[in-house]
Amino acid sequence: MRGRAVLVAVGVAIGLGAGLLSAWLCNPATNAGLLGQSLYRAELSLYDYRLAWSPSPGRSDEIVIVEMDEESFSQPELNIWPWPRRFHAQVLRNLAAAGASVIGVDMILAGTSSNVQCPPGQDPFFWTPPLSPDDEALVSALKDAGNIVLAMEVVQEEVGGDEASGELIAANFPLPEFEEAALALSSVNLPKDLDGVARRYLTSVTHQDVVWPSTAIRLVSVHQDLDPEALEREVLAAARSDHPALPSDDFLINYRASVGRGFGRIPYYRALSGDFDHARVAGKIVLLGATARSLQDLHDTPVSLRGIPGSSQNFAPMPGVEIIASATDTVLRRAWILPVEVWLTTLLTVLASVPMGALVIWLRPLKGLLLGWLPLIVLAVVATFEAMWLRSLWLPLMPLLLGVTLTYALDTVYLELTAERAERRVRRAWAMRVSPEVLRVILANRELTKVAGRTVTGTVFFSDLQGFTTFCSNSSPEEVVRQINRYLTIATEVILAHGGTVHKFIGDGVMAVFGDPVPQEDHAVRAVAASLEIQERMEKLRAGMTECDWPMIVRIGLHTGELVAGDIGSESMLEYTVMGETVSVASRLEGANKELGTSILMSDATANLLGGIYSPRSLGKIEVRGLSEPLEVFTVGAPEEDT
Repeated sequence: MRGRAVLVAVGVAIGLGAGLLSAWLCNPATNAGLLGQSLYRAELSLYDYRLAWSPSPGRSDEIVIVEMDEESFSQPELNIWPWPRRFHAQVLRNLAAAGASVIGVDMILAGTSSNVQCPPGQDPFFWTPPLSPDDEALVSALKDAGNIVLAMEVVQEEVGGDEASGELIAANFPLPEFEEAALALSSVNLPKDLDGVARRYLTSVTHQDVVWPSTAIRLVSVHQDLDPEALEREVLAAARSDHPALPSDDFLINYRASVGRGFGRIPYYRALSGDFDHARVAGKIVLLGATARSLQDLHDTPVSLRGIPGSSQNFAPMPGVEIIASATDTVLRRAWILPVEVWLTTLLTVLASVPMGALVIWLRPLKGLLLGWLPLIVLAVVATFEAMWLRSLWLPLMPLLLGVTLTYALDTVYLELTAERAERRVRRAWAMRVSPEVLRVILANRELTKVAGRTVTGTVFFSDLQGFTTFCSNSSPEEVVRQINRYLTIATEVILAHGGTVHKFIGDGVMAVFGDPVPQEDHAVRAVAASLEIQERMEKLRAGMTECDWPMIVRIGLHTGELVAGDIGSESMLEYTVMGETVSVASRLEGANKELGTSILMSDATANLLGGIYSPRSLGKIEVRGLSEPLEVFTVGAPEEDT
């Protein structure tokens, strides 16, 4: 258990490290490299799916879009472009007359529509063409309405292909006469994330030390009779966090629905003719802008994933005017999407990764995958989706996914490395003591040789060579080693071939066990078979010996019973072995062969397990040191079918 606890502690440490690393890698403020950008792109895509499939609040009752659409272009009087400004003037008059609360124009009305050429002798740079009748009609309509917000845009110059140090250096404004006649100007700047998707909207932009509120801020402030600066402060205070990927002057757009479903729409040509239900715009925020694909004011948004309702098109970019309407609706409803703060994301990532690290170590990779990784992934996905759907919280999913996945991968690698080291240790300890078949079983089940110790049932084998002491006294050391190795080689080969385990060599003796560490139901039969084969092979060896060779008569003792098995030794040196009365009795039966004139001597416990395969012959009972009662002993010859 102590070793398992250490492994679990390692797993916890791996989970902690993987969680912190994942949170750092997924934070674009700390990891701005290619990997950080890739991970953040993945998080943005996951954000889009959550937002796209969030429950929709339905169509807005407060915002209406007058759209310059394909249907309007198909009308005879509107089959030219650009449309005359007197048409815009009439549309604005009709909307104002219908009682619109405020009207936002999503087009920059720059320059005049006059065709008057610069007179000869005049510098074209300083010459201003006069207003055309269409321009004058628009000026009059703006003044008469008194509630129209025109668009302006701050642009960023590019020098040498690179953005000029982030400095806003130019702007597109409407004609000064239009600006003077309108209620106010507002910025239609549309920020994009690094993947080109419009998820955010600015509260304001600054140009030449002048702050220009965004269209969303300006429209809501007029509609609700609020100071735009106060509204901007309210928005930033309510919709901001310390999320490092988001600039400090914007907020996340809470899109109502997919393209074309969030807001009421009036075709431009109907607004031009006045043929629309005036009640639809009375007291409402009205936005005038382009929705026709031919005008190319289309942008990717999170809800573009849902395509166009009733269409086979599964991806539909959104017109800029609809994005402005969505941003305006977000401010109007105070429906903020709140990014979870970085410290909380880090904490949640660690809290997911640490248990993952412990589970994989405890359960091992396959069960850890099914019972750890998979449930945590599902829980993370469900939690982040529920946070978006129920609480409008952007809980980053990518750090959680990366954290638990990286933890699982590192845990698996660690287990594989430790398993490889353990396998090498097992092979070193057992390769010369058991057969390859038994070794494979041991490698597949390390519990068979666990350190703590256990009780097993098996048959113990003890062998000795007759006259070994005399032979050592009369022979050179080289000859002693040569002859003893001849016997030990034969004995080891035979024992391993019958599935036994060689535990130790004691001078000229061999101690082996059948039935441990791999359990064997026929351990007694295997022990007897090995004993008979050793005797047979030694007989053949003796037949080829010269007179000077030592005859090497082998005596074998066998006893079956319970054994205590486990690693024995010190912290610096351990050896797996078996102990107990069974071992002692087997050793003494080997010695009793001398008195009884036998070569194989076994106890009744062993003889009773032979199942008729061999015909053991009883030699009666003998006294065995350490036993309180006499022990019946048996000897054995060839298998029954050979006798």
